[in-house]
Amino acid sequence: MKKKAYGKLNLGLNVIRKRSDGYHDLQMVTVPVDLFDTVEIIPNDTLSVVTDKWYLPLDEKNTVYQAIKLMHEEYGTPLNYHVKLVKNIPTQAGMAGGSSDGATAINIINEMNNLNLSQQQLIDIGVKIGADVPYCLFSRPSLVTGIGDQLQFLDIYTDFHLFIAKPKFGISTGSLFSNLTIDKANQDEFNQLVEGLTRGNYSQIEKNLVNDLQAAAIKVRPEVQEIIDDLKAFGFDNACMTGAGSVVFGITQSESLARSAVTEFYLKYPFVKKTKIITNK
Repeated sequence: MKKKAYGKLNLGLNVIRKRSDGYHDLQMVTVPVDLFDTVEIIPNDTLSVVTDKWYLPLDEKNTVYQAIKLMHEEYGTPLNYHVKLVKNIPTQAGMAGGSSDGATAINIINEMNNLNLSQQQLIDIGVKIGADVPYCLFSRPSLVTGIGDQLQFLDIYTDFHLFIAKPKFGISTGSLFSNLTIDKANQDEFNQLVEGLTRGNYSQIEKNLVNDLQAAAIKVRPEVQEIIDDLKAFGFDNACMTGAGSVVFGITQSESLARSAVTEFYLKYPFVKKTKIITNK
């Protein structure tokens, strides 16, 4: 069985508090975009993973491998499959490429074995792999809270275009949180963003893109600010980092601007793409 594993962008990310267990409670507006990997899983004599990218792990460090083992341990599904993973989502980008691959593997194993797991059962498996996996199990525009395990699906306005640019570097999540200052003032921006998305107010959306991790990322890698400045200078209405980075996205209602940005920046940044939120998969 083969399925698409969609990448995501965080239009909003608000850090609420640090928990006693060391994790942080977050609020995120997370959306799927039309950039995806493909995961194909077929029965086999052993568990094996192959990919089209030489640098990806093929063992327990691979999220698809982890997902298959977890499903076997929790629900007794077969362990031996051959997995073919085709990667298009950049790594170390804040776009949940690995998480989406793992989530897609869970969905495939669930469907292949007719488990009919509930939404909560899927989330309980997914969160054991990573904080983005519960969202990626469904890949729908969502308000995501807690440590990524609480989802509220949103019907949102999507009449705008996005452009993503990834620099050569990734950013250590640990380094971000060690440089993080929790700013309660960003809560209003976050609320305004959600309201704009659900009411279809583009001006309210573009003015309130927010990522509490962005300031910390700029401390660690000042180049993030340079990308933001590049996209704004080119004509995007606003630009923001997604997740823990290092991808920065620009927002515009002009499809031609987003398209021309690919030509403008493809030599400057290793990965660029014009993209759009998807609501029906």
